[in-house]
Amino acid sequence: LPEHIAFESYAAYEDYEDGMDFYEEMIKYVAKETWGTLQFNVGGFEINLDQKWPRIKYADIIMERYGIDVFNPDDDKMREILKKEGVELPGEVTSARLLDNIWKLIRKTSAGPYWLIHEPKKLSPLAKTCPENPLITERFHPVIAGTEMGNGFSELNDPLDQLERFEEQQAMRDAGDDEAQMLDMDFVEMLEYGMPPACGWGNSERNFWLLEGVSGREGVPFPIIKSKE
Repeated sequence: LPEHIAFESYAAYEDYEDGMDFYEEMIKYVAKETWGTLQFNVGGFEINLDQKWPRIKYADIIMERYGIDVFNPDDDKMREILKKEGVELPGEVTSARLLDNIWKLIRKTSAGPYWLIHEPKKLSPLAKTCPENPLITERFHPVIAGTEMGNGFSELNDPLDQLERFEEQQAMRDAGDDEAQMLDMDFVEMLEYGMPPACGWGNSERNFWLLEGVSGREGVPFPIIKSKE
């Protein structure tokens, strides 16, 4: 949808913990001001936003549901699970892509709300590494009614780390993974000039579509009109 409307923000000298506090408050505020309630029924899910949202670690929930160690995943086991669930992945299928689709199986059955945190480094090329564990990142998603209603993280502001991750992502892309990030040397150069620690966040008008219970076609302000032949 080229006409889609996005909300993005950076907060200097804040991290993902600050971000989750702020954006949880923001989503609740917008919902209350727009609909007058924090209780919703969305696609058969009963949603209660009026609570402190749990924070669930990526590795924990995947181990609990499927017995997969995200730091040393069994690709054959993941392929078997996805095949059983009817998920077909065209093109180059990397271990990271398999893992992401395993998570999506869990997400689509999740009522929420909760925050998904600490995604593995190989799945989060722009997020800062956790100081306590170099395998995970300070990334967070609000999960509500089977979908991720936003994306945020402590911004990666180390140019050497960022370059290394871009190169890894570009190699995956060259191998056929269209979902991998492209190498962006301009971005790396800007980081070399200097960037303060920051928390970044983005969401789209999907938040409104979801809580309003309408499709993207109905909710987008300027829908694409298909011509008849």
